[in-house]
Amino acid sequence: MVAAFDRPVDPKWMLGRVVTYSDPMDRSLESAGQLRIVGVQPRDDRRTLLLATDPHPRQARYQLPIPPPNAVPDARSAGTISYDLSGLEATWTEGEQPGPEPNWTGWWPVLNLVETRRLTAGSRPHQVGWDLMNRKGRLGWAGWVSLPAGKVTVRLRSSMPIEETTLGDVQSAGTAPGADGLFLAEMGVDSRGEPIFFTAAVRTGSVGQTTQIAASYRVENGPGDRPIEREQWKLPWAPMSPASTPSEAAPIALPDLSGGDPARGREIFRGDRGRCAYCHVFRGEGGHVGPDLTPIVSKGRAELYRSLAAPSAVIAPDFTTYTVATRDGQVFAGVVRAEGSEAIRVTDTNAKATTVRREAIQEIRPSATSIMPPGLVAAIGQSGVRDLLAYLTSPTPTPSK
Repeated sequence: MVAAFDRPVDPKWMLGRVVTYSDPMDRSLESAGQLRIVGVQPRDDRRTLLLATDPHPRQARYQLPIPPPNAVPDARSAGTISYDLSGLEATWTEGEQPGPEPNWTGWWPVLNLVETRRLTAGSRPHQVGWDLMNRKGRLGWAGWVSLPAGKVTVRLRSSMPIEETTLGDVQSAGTAPGADGLFLAEMGVDSRGEPIFFTAAVRTGSVGQTTQIAASYRVENGPGDRPIEREQWKLPWAPMSPASTPSEAAPIALPDLSGGDPARGREIFRGDRGRCAYCHVFRGEGGHVGPDLTPIVSKGRAELYRSLAAPSAVIAPDFTTYTVATRDGQVFAGVVRAEGSEAIRVTDTNAKATTVRREAIQEIRPSATSIMPPGLVAAIGQSGVRDLLAYLTSPTPTPSK
């Protein structure tokens, strides 16, 4: 993550702090979480920081702590910066025939040049991008756009020549400049109200042409063109919805869950039959791939059974599963944790951890599937499930004197 400030900040103060987040539309505990900052690389005389964290698991409101002026190691935060995953990824590639790798990558809050310049004023990385637009090359954007349901036409107007635009499966090249001097590309789609992937590219480097870029849409029989607002854009790598919410959990028929032997349940938890301890800690025993189960006693047997029977129905955001593809063709799936500034750790369903260098990552995508494997109820058996639930809901043993 790149954080740009309008003044120098202390990178050491940021190390070890946490980015908190919550989904304002979901008031359940599963909607809240935090990302620890495990690596900080300063740039631009400490006005820009490259922050290494775990991946952002969902669309949410994130709160980045910011240090007070002249921060000292034990100083409290002077406040927070609130951000989300809206906007587009922008890239600029140099040359008449640009190569595959961009020379600059940045964030545009909205596909409108004037508004983006206003919202990013004071950002050194963006100023570098504005300077590059005066040179010959290609400026491109990518992101998800949310449009109303129905027949919708999206228009891109630019003072720079438009190479091409895509909206889902629809593609369009730019026209010659009109009477207003602007190039135009337009695409019509049958929108279902769901996010659609969008890309566009223009040619840069012509004198006096880096003045206007704007995207708009029109619904058939609607009142006219409307600008595509910031909240309608989402970054290309942003998950389109939370992995799950409690309200989405499918109804599950509950068997008789009474009885059970906690001692036998403990053996199931620790052994190969249940394999729970490979990933979960319970009262100090087990691994750290999944959530700590110690606080779950209060949830009751019915809720615990639903978690076993349908592990993907409700996924704590801090334990979202990701698919990580590398540039050399390898693919890993599991829970992702940051390993400092240079690498991430991917832990799979067998609790096997793989370290992947950040520069080797081609793509990382969240999954709606839990790392906890399905079919546990059948594998353990109904009597075994009762024993396991008896153990997980048993009172904490009183230490012997």
